[in-house]
Amino acid sequence: MKTKMSVRGFTGMVGPLAMAIFALGMNTPSLRAQAPAGAAPPLPLTAASMSGKTAENYYKKIEALKGIPATEVHPAMEYITTALGVGCGYCHVIGKFDLEDKREKHVARSMIAMTMALNKTVFDGKREITCYTCHHGVAKAAATLLLPGGKMPAEPTAAEIFPALDLTGFVNLDPRMSPSKAPATVMSGPAPMAKPAAAPAASLPSADAVFNKYVEALGGKAAIDKVTSIVHKGTVDMLVPAPPAPQGTPQPPPAMGTVAAELDVKSPKGVISVEFPVRGPAMMGFDGTIGWHNTPIREDTGDELRMVKEFGVKVPALDFKGDHTNVQVDATEKIGDRDVYRVVGTRKEGTAVLDRIYFDAQTGLLARTYTTMQSVLGSFPEETSYEDYREVSGLKVPFTVRVVSAEGNRTYKWSQVDANAPVDDAKFTKPTPPPPPMPRP
Repeated sequence: MKTKMSVRGFTGMVGPLAMAIFALGMNTPSLRAQAPAGAAPPLPLTAASMSGKTAENYYKKIEALKGIPATEVHPAMEYITTALGVGCGYCHVIGKFDLEDKREKHVARSMIAMTMALNKTVFDGKREITCYTCHHGVAKAAATLLLPGGKMPAEPTAAEIFPALDLTGFVNLDPRMSPSKAPATVMSGPAPMAKPAAAPAASLPSADAVFNKYVEALGGKAAIDKVTSIVHKGTVDMLVPAPPAPQGTPQPPPAMGTVAAELDVKSPKGVISVEFPVRGPAMMGFDGTIGWHNTPIREDTGDELRMVKEFGVKVPALDFKGDHTNVQVDATEKIGDRDVYRVVGTRKEGTAVLDRIYFDAQTGLLARTYTTMQSVLGSFPEETSYEDYREVSGLKVPFTVRVVSAEGNRTYKWSQVDANAPVDDAKFTKPTPPPPPMPRP
């Protein structure tokens, strides 16, 4: 499948890497949610070995997520780390993910069951309640409004304040609570005033006209087709993990910094590399079939794989129409002082959600994309802005890319972009995991 927003792909996974490295350290096993059931398959886990299996058929100790595809387990865990602002080690014993030693794992299962029950019973099966609804990026959700600089007070429980609320024998929510079964709203008082007629909408171009203008603004179809590979080199401003702390001392948290970055594209293949001081490069890539990370080595599945595929997109958003249904120009907006056309479309593959892209009304160039990473538990958005277009071998390329994300904001500044530079296909291949340590005599 060709994807639509390449920069979202190569930026979207760098933030979790900093968090994962901080939480787990560099010499860690796979970021699996659980250990595979039965005889453990060779590490790292592969998308092929999960194909066709449900979570409980592939992993040990699956309880709250029974019945979902095994490929959706890691995206769900990734969503939890973002919604709560934690690493895998918050709930799991690293290296022994199937252990039941941590209270946080049991609490997480209860929270998952609670949100699913609320969504099923109260919200007509729609996903309205998620981890982020209460947590907002912190592990302990606030029970009351906090003033700036305040801390959450220790409050008595509702059952202590109002004993009648201490429900016993509680099994399920009353299905009559569902909005679809609620009675119609009874209006009282004077009838509401009629709303003034809306002003006629400004004439909008067709989606075809917007995309045709984009192709011409890039340099034309011939210039696009002429480029077979692109190598970007420069820096990224992002959360950078601190150097490893001496054993027995707390690991400092990540801090904003500037590090070297490189993106190599040879459609449909692509790989991004970010050079962390002392720790070495953190890499993510797509080889045309498999999406992968190297810290630790693992394959991507679910919606994470969709995003990693975007590494290999030569021109962002050019294939949006082919990857979406009901594509249309639905509004004119402002980005800074520029007028832009907003184009929307529903994804054909995976979760049928709406993506949005924005084109400069004057230049025709892509100005911004908005997408979400979907999981069975929730989603988180990412917005990517494209700036400072320059001509490279006849093709316009953005030299500055700004990413706003729940995982941490990032700004890529390419100092050198080479078209049709030779790129060895081996760069896109998933690294081979190191051999397991030899047993001691």
